[in-house]
Amino acid sequence: MKELFDKMKKLNENKNGKVVTFDFDGTIIKSYEDSNDGEETIYQYGGKNPQIIARIKKFKQSGTTVLVVTSRTHALEVPESSVQTMLDKFNIRVDGVFYTNGETKARKLYELGSSLHYDDDPAEIEAIKAYKKLHASDIVVKDPNKLLKDIGEISKGFIMTTDNKIIIAQRSDSSEWDAPGGHLMQGEEANYAFYREVMEELSVKVKKIQYISSLDTSWRKKDLLVHYFIGQIPYSSDELEGVINLQWEVEDYFCGNFEEILEKMSEAEGATQNLKNMASFFEQESLMLERAWPHSNNHSTKKRRLVGFGLNKETGGGDSKNVTDYSRAESAPVGYGVFEEGAEKEVKKIKISIISSVEEKKKRKKRKRKKNIGNLYKWTKAGDGGSGPAGDSNNGSGDGGGE
Repeated sequence: MKELFDKMKKLNENKNGKVVTFDFDGTIIKSYEDSNDGEETIYQYGGKNPQIIARIKKFKQSGTTVLVVTSRTHALEVPESSVQTMLDKFNIRVDGVFYTNGETKARKLYELGSSLHYDDDPAEIEAIKAYKKLHASDIVVKDPNKLLKDIGEISKGFIMTTDNKIIIAQRSDSSEWDAPGGHLMQGEEANYAFYREVMEELSVKVKKIQYISSLDTSWRKKDLLVHYFIGQIPYSSDELEGVINLQWEVEDYFCGNFEEILEKMSEAEGATQNLKNMASFFEQESLMLERAWPHSNNHSTKKRRLVGFGLNKETGGGDSKNVTDYSRAESAPVGYGVFEEGAEKEVKKIKISIISSVEEKKKRKKRKRKKNIGNLYKWTKAGDGGSGPAGDSNNGSGDGGGE
């Protein structure tokens, strides 16, 4: 507590003109909580906001006091993904970093005398507006994402519950079933775009985001690169009703095992090509397939149904050759899986190397905490992800409701 008082006193003595504050995760650095065991929190890097970083530097040059106010819990931070580590890594200079330890930022911003605050969290923005009604404040709040434009890349994927069910979304524009996700923004990596889009569409935060593959697609005569992921949420299928909150671009959602997802895709509403592609990749990932439904004698029937989605012209599969062998496929090649580095080969896009927080924690406790930040934020080239149907019709690449 004394340290906080000393920090506040020093800040008040050094203030020069107005105070501008910035949220950290999702505002300056595109990072998200990947794991939290109650003892430490691991954050995964997913890009940065170049417009915000430029504004921070401009404010500093003008003599404005610039502060970072984060809702992270200070005591749970680890050095390699801490706020200060990342600010130093990207040479971002601010006058102070303040933690609210899980509480909303409104009160702290009021105490710091902030006149302008940037925050990507709608809940934080609403909390600040509510606080202003009770306390005299001229603070202005802005959404940093409104400074960025979408780029011609998409992130889509499956969301897994704790009981190994899959969540898919129904588009409000076409009523087709789709894999949740949407466009990347400037400065974002594909993993963070998937995290952000799922949060925006369904109001749930995914963790343990695993890269599956990337495919070049065409949609409305536009060429798009689509990245596919699988993410996990800390809820069972029975808990979703009180957790998921749909935004306007999503009409409905469905949660079921893999076979139920296939059945849903075959209904009258249909499925986007991105959902068909994702289902095909999921079938190829044997470890994920085992978690969704066990090996059974009717594998050929399931595979015939699944492959048919991608190759039937009437379902938007395009001009592809029909598959005649429906026997169980061999394991995916080295380099295809999430945790494999793989051999050098022609690449399409980045591959994300995601750490296992449990294993990493064990290793940390067995050795000194001398770490290189590159071990946590490690990005490697990806292979072309093996086979999978890439359609040229409506691939559902929009943010739920199209472009």
